[in-house]
Amino acid sequence: MIFLRFLFLFLSMSSLICAQTLPIPTPTSTVLSTNAPKIYCANPNFDFHNVDEGGDITHLFKIVNRGKTTLIINHVATSCGCTAAVEDKKEIQLGGQGIITATYHTKGRPGHATKVITVSSNDPVNPNYQMNLDMTVVREIDVQPDKIYLYNVQHGQAQTTPVKITGKPLLPLKILSAQSTNGSVTVGGIIPFSDQATGLYGATLQVSVPATQPIGNFTDTLKVQTNDKKKPELDIDVQGEVVGKFSYGPHLVYFMPHQNNPVTVTFSAQDPQHFTIQRVESVHHLAQPETKKINRGGGFEQYQVLIHPPNNLPTDSDGKDTILVTTNDSEQPQVTIDVQVTK
Repeated sequence: MIFLRFLFLFLSMSSLICAQTLPIPTPTSTVLSTNAPKIYCANPNFDFHNVDEGGDITHLFKIVNRGKTTLIINHVATSCGCTAAVEDKKEIQLGGQGIITATYHTKGRPGHATKVITVSSNDPVNPNYQMNLDMTVVREIDVQPDKIYLYNVQHGQAQTTPVKITGKPLLPLKILSAQSTNGSVTVGGIIPFSDQATGLYGATLQVSVPATQPIGNFTDTLKVQTNDKKKPELDIDVQGEVVGKFSYGPHLVYFMPHQNNPVTVTFSAQDPQHFTIQRVESVHHLAQPETKKINRGGGFEQYQVLIHPPNNLPTDSDGKDTILVTTNDSEQPQVTIDVQVTK
């Protein structure tokens, strides 16, 4: 019994001595972090607040190395192509400083935006360090929509769309006049407005496609005169298409070299039961058109024009051809499909 007590005491003492003399293991990551570089920016978030549209705005982010070894900048990336960022040096020594220059292109980008600049380095804790740029780009004069698209306008029926023009807050903007360049559209009225809550002033234009506008694509430009000293005149682009009782597409067919497969041009009529294609022909006899009728079921039929490329393009040809499509429609008795064959 006495022997067992001494044996237990001996083993207990041995365990205590081993526990006191053996070193405590240190995690590898802690060692790396202690001896590694450390990227730091005192102000990683910068807000430009309100800026005027037009020019580039730039901010300098100061990067400091608070680690124990050299900080190596591998790459600087931005969240979109409208922001550019470059570093002034690739290596930053212990306690040293570098500059990240971030530039935002404001032209054509009104409104609030937040852009992220990511700095990739050999910092093991923050290998992809992020900084933010905030800004609100304010236009001298804001136009909504800034481009007017008026497609699928039914022939013989006028169509009107509003265009809202506002100045900067508290700027008493007035629209003096608005006129169409070539008459494809008209401005039926200029309705002034003011909003006391936001301090916005401006007007709404009533832009119309007249019922007399012929079938087909059209472009126009509105010339708007204002009382603003910086922007006394505005140009608003207009694009659109007036359609008749049938539509078709594509209007232009391309053939690549050695292309053998035909291109299908589909015709869609409002009243397919009473619409027919009477004839198709090639003007320069390069492409080979043919008419095809597709049964869609339920008594619904749809016309197609299959255009085959030429077997051999003459050496003196520019590869251009026109397909004439004759229909029974009184508004569009004949339409054209342009063809371009690439040598």
